[in-house]
Amino acid sequence: MFAAGEAFGLVFGSVGLLFAAFGIVMIVFMVRKASEHRRTLREGLVAEARCLETFVVHHRSAEGGGHSQRRLILGFRTSEGRDVRAEIASDVSYVVGDIVPVRYLPERPERAVPAETSPGLGVGSYLAGGVLVLFTCVGLFFAATGFGLSAFMDGPADDGGTTPDSGEYWTTEP
Repeated sequence: MFAAGEAFGLVFGSVGLLFAAFGIVMIVFMVRKASEHRRTLREGLVAEARCLETFVVHHRSAEGGGHSQRRLILGFRTSEGRDVRAEIASDVSYVVGDIVPVRYLPERPERAVPAETSPGLGVGSYLAGGVLVLFTCVGLFFAATGFGLSAFMDGPADDGGTTPDSGEYWTTEP
């Protein structure tokens, strides 16, 4: 009976740790992407890219709503003379043939960003980060609860001491 409770606690704790690990990995991923974006805008080289193609990606939700995102495929030449194509999201509507100023890092020109992009994070990024922090905390709570249950459900309490039925009693007198 107690072994099943202990196993349940271990499984519960392990699942909680998996949730927490997933949340931490996603937070690190988001922070790295935001850091790279800010670094590109701050230190990136400027180039004039030509809009080669535009298209709209529709994201639909289960409730029937959704949103659309304008995507551009840009072509430009780096300062080293390398021809690069980059796919970016843009709030500004460009047409094929328009010149779009971009910034890029020399080691990753295919991750260019439009030069008019604001360096700050949007509300959506903060909301996603908050949800991931909450997700991680809930996972850690479940891990602590599960491992705590398994630690305290380790079997009947038998400390090897005497029982009242054995006839041996502790006394306080010498």
